[in-house]
Amino acid sequence: MKKTAVSAVSTGCLDYLDIAPENLFIVRCKIIMGGESYDDYVDMDADSFYRAIKSDSDLVPTSSMPSTGEMLETFETIEKAGYEAVIFNTISTALSATYQNAQVARESYEGELEIHLVDTKNAAISEGFLTLEALRLIEAGEAPDTIVPYLERLALSRKQYFMVDNLRLLVKNGRLSGASGFMGRILKIKPILEVNDEGKIVPFERIRTRKRALDRMVELILEDLKTLDHVVLTYDTSDNQEGYEYVRGKIEEVHPDIPAYAAPITPVIGAHTGQGTVGVAYFDLASAKPPK
Repeated sequence: MKKTAVSAVSTGCLDYLDIAPENLFIVRCKIIMGGESYDDYVDMDADSFYRAIKSDSDLVPTSSMPSTGEMLETFETIEKAGYEAVIFNTISTALSATYQNAQVARESYEGELEIHLVDTKNAAISEGFLTLEALRLIEAGEAPDTIVPYLERLALSRKQYFMVDNLRLLVKNGRLSGASGFMGRILKIKPILEVNDEGKIVPFERIRTRKRALDRMVELILEDLKTLDHVVLTYDTSDNQEGYEYVRGKIEEVHPDIPAYAAPITPVIGAHTGQGTVGVAYFDLASAKPPK
């Protein structure tokens, strides 16, 4: 089997997990805020970012994806480290053009590295979970030609809901599809959004209070889990620890043994979700048919 690395974008929030595989290479997005540019996590992590936007309600941070040149440099670094292939997982193409930039980089790369691209159709730790699976399967001896189709199936096996405490940044930065149905009551609701099969963030339900929105997400997840046998859960939050602990606690009361991953929403994603978001998702591993 070819010696294989995994490359991921900082949008996958893997920096916040206690992992350090030598074959993982993270490409950084940037946060643009107050006239300055910061490398995601390296120059500004979640704690410092949410403190900044909490202190200035008029602040509108934006983000920029890794350039083609930065991706080419990453491919060169991977090949020089002795790897023959790389699986590069990107944030959903519906949320960013990172995948398209990666395609351009692959087409123009002049080295011998075999480059496999995966649109995870996810963001935050749900995106990161696909990278964790790629790393696990490489360690188990699986080849990229087996891993990539599985990751593509896995991306579509996901169901995700999240509550946004304030839609201001999602709407301002254009990341919420179909927002018009919410706009008349934007200040009076705590909407539940979902990530659909195309990887788009779309409205799901209007909820009037934060507590009811969190309870409704728990209800939706628990209802689905009644019919599923082999799943993994992911949780994320943008500085709403109380809401995150409430949702996770309620689900774990019923399903204490389901594996789960959790991470803060990193600044480059938080620039769009704003502060106060709580998200929960599950992956139906049985339907994705992991390699044996």
